[in-house]
Formats: sequence, C-alpha cells, structure tokens
Amino acid sequence: MTRLAARASAIAFTLLVIGLPCSVVPAVAQCCLGAQNSVTHSSDGRFRVEAISLTGTGHGNHGPYKFRFRTLRIAPNGEAEEIGVFERAWDTDNHFNMAVCVSPTGNGFALSSSLENPILFFAPNGTVLAKLEEHKPSIKCPCKNNTPIVLTVSGRTQFGPRLTKLWLPLFHVTGPETEWGLGEQPTIKDNVEFKTVPPEEIRWLVRMLKWRPDLGGRKADRVNELIEQSDEAGLIDLGLSALQLVEAKLATQEQASLRRVQQEIVRRLCGHQDAWRNFDLLVALREHPNSNLRECAKEQLRALLPDGEPTADWVQQNRQHLKWDAKLNVYRR
Repeated sequence: MTRLAARASAIAFTLLVIGLPCSVVPAVAQCCLGAQNSVTHSSDGRFRVEAISLTGTGHGNHGPYKFRFRTLRIAPNGEAEEIGVFERAWDTDNHFNMAVCVSPTGNGFALSSSLENPILFFAPNGTVLAKLEEHKPSIKCPCKNNTPIVLTVSGRTQFGPRLTKLWLPLFHVTGPETEWGLGEQPTIKDNVEFKTVPPEEIRWLVRMLKWRPDLGGRKADRVNELIEQSDEAGLIDLGLSALQLVEAKLATQEQASLRRVQQEIVRRLCGHQDAWRNFDLLVALREHPNSNLRECAKEQLRALLPDGEPTADWVQQNRQHLKWDAKLNVYRR
C-alpha cells in the first residue's frame, strides 16, 4: 500500500469513528465502506430514525441499495414506540452517501443523498411532504443536542456555491443566501436560487394556527360549495376548515383536483396534524426566524396552556403532565 493510500484509509476510518457519537454515518465513510446502517436522533432526543440496509453492509455492498427507515418516539424513561416505517431503494451501484436529519416535532425527517437531486422530507410512513431541489442541495445533520432546528443547506448554483438555512419542522428555507468561503461571508440580498417561503404562505399559516373547530363548522356549507365548483384555490385558502371534508370526499371517490388540494394543505403544514393545537409544533415555532410566526405561537400557547409563561423551561418541566381537553380546547394538568 502506498503512503498516500494508507493515509486516505486512515482518514476514512477516523471519519467513521468521529461520526458514530453524532449518530450519523458520514458521507466519506459510506462511500469508502459501502452501505452502512445509521441511527439518528432529533436534537432533543425525543425522536429517532433508524436507517437499516436490507442488502447488507460493508465494503462489498455497493448497490443496488435498499434501506428500511424506522421512526420511533422516545419516552422520558427511554422506551421506544414505533410511529412509522417504510422502505426505499436505489437501483444503482454508484458510491452512496446520505444524511438523515430528524424533526424535533415528530412529523418526519429530511433525507439528503448522493443518488437523488432533491432533499426530501418524509413523513414517518414514507409520504414525501416537501422537497428542496435547487442545484443539488445537501444538508449536514448536527450532533445530538446541537443546533436544534436550523440546518445549513449547501448547493452549487449558477451564481457559484451558496449556503442558506433550513428550518426543519416546517421545511422552510429561511435564508439569506451566502457565498461559501472562509471568514466573514458576504450576504446576497435576495435568495435568487433557494426560494424562501412566500409571505402569503406565512400569513396562511398564522391563520391556521389561530383556527378552531367551531370555525370549521361555520364554513362547512362554503366548503361543500367549493368542492362542487372544483375551486382548488378557494379550498386551499380555507385550509383546515376544508381539509376534513375534502378527505372525506376522497375516501369515497378519487378526484384529481381534491387530491391536489389535500396535498397542498399538507405540504404547507409539513404533515403536522391539528396544527392549531399541536403542542410540539407550537413550542418549536417559538424559535422560527419569522417574528409573526414566533408571536403567533406564543399567543397560542398562552391560550391553550394552564396559567404560566410558555418559556422553554416551563414547557420542559410541565409537558409530561399536560393532557388535551377536547371540550374546552385547552391543555390541562
């Protein structure tokens, strides 16, 4: 073995050893050592995704690749509950590397791989909830208890290499774009390649967070009208008021227009169920870069929680004791 080859082998081994405490199989290690299993946690440790190779591991397994992705919720006592599992295959023998980044709200995980152009955000059952596909983007998953929600996205654009930020629970690109480089990085005023979430979608999300079941009841007749008219834009605008009736209609008859409505509402909510009272989502939104979403989340938490300031410390101390009261639409101790 030449000195250069020996040095490369040592570097690959070192990267694998370094990667294991972070619960991520590093890209270099996967490429050099073939398919590898990986286990990745959300930053708060409450959710875990296991990516298990079904075609073997080690240097001799360079594809085709087939992985089983298993998502688990981790209780305070360490017990794990499976909340979703699916399989995904890549029919190639090219070198393979991937990064799995788990949402701290349990709605899924982001997957970046060398075999697909987009970064995909999967629900635990394998449904693709969102994707980011501009210019071969890639993400780096941080170690547990480090950089909890905002991830760095890199991509090679027509303007040169660029970096931006991805807010994981809602898969929002929050920007701004910066150039790759050492030291201070100049900011690009507009995100010309990585598209941030449109302002109208932020306003829509604020309305959905303030939504209540009684509003849905009052809008039922209007929703049925829009369904008859196949008014996709109108139904999407009503959001949660329309979703239940749209899904009920789809359960009895497949309609392409209604399926598009359902998928768009789910995409904007990034798979979060009952977003208006989703405790994990509202807590996470207190750290969203958009000030309107932060303030809305705080207001919602004050309205839904027992007396107490919904600070991170208060939430951490009380969350296991909080139960949802469906009659009063509040959390109770």
